[in-house]
Amino acid sequence: MKFRFAKTLVSLVALTLLGSCTTRYQDLLRDRDTEIRNLNGRVSALSAEKDDLERQLTNQRATPSAPAGENADFVNPNTKGLQDELGGDVTVDYRKGRLSIGVDDTVTFDSGSDRLKTSASTVLKKIVTVLRRDYADCKIYVEGHTDTDPIVKTKGKYLDNRELSAKRANAVARFLAEQGVPEDHIVIVGYGQFDPRDSRSKERNRRVEIVPARQ
Repeated sequence: MKFRFAKTLVSLVALTLLGSCTTRYQDLLRDRDTEIRNLNGRVSALSAEKDDLERQLTNQRATPSAPAGENADFVNPNTKGLQDELGGDVTVDYRKGRLSIGVDDTVTFDSGSDRLKTSASTVLKKIVTVLRRDYADCKIYVEGHTDTDPIVKTKGKYLDNRELSAKRANAVARFLAEQGVPEDHIVIVGYGQFDPRDSRSKERNRRVEIVPARQ
């Protein structure tokens, strides 16, 4: 009788230990899976960061930088022909080491709107001609910018200036694609008020910049 009791007790202890080990093993598996997901997320973030840095490096190698001691918004002589071709509604320069084709929002959008104005068509078609001719193998970054004023007229439509700038960039991107710029080459960016061109001029900050970058 005592032997049977002892055997039963041993079995119960063994089952308890087995259950405890199983639970611990499952906890370890969950911890491992969580760590794998975290690492995968970190790898994706680092990969995106690497691609962005490579793009910036490519742009810096492909375009001249501002002379020492001069403002990075200097107008390089190489832009003069392109500026003449595109006309006065466009600003062509090298900004932050990148060729930038800037279009003021008075040409493209009404205040607080992301609907392209009729007047934008002529200007953007000229830009499309340049992009298809000279930058067919480039990524085309369409970057929306606003001033610091909060949205008033259409505040129920847009969360903030960044959303408005992104939707304006997307409107320009759609136009470029409709005119023959490969859609898979186009990237839209919404800066909102966080990348001002001129801290003294709100008008200069309200714009869309089209930036070709070698892939």
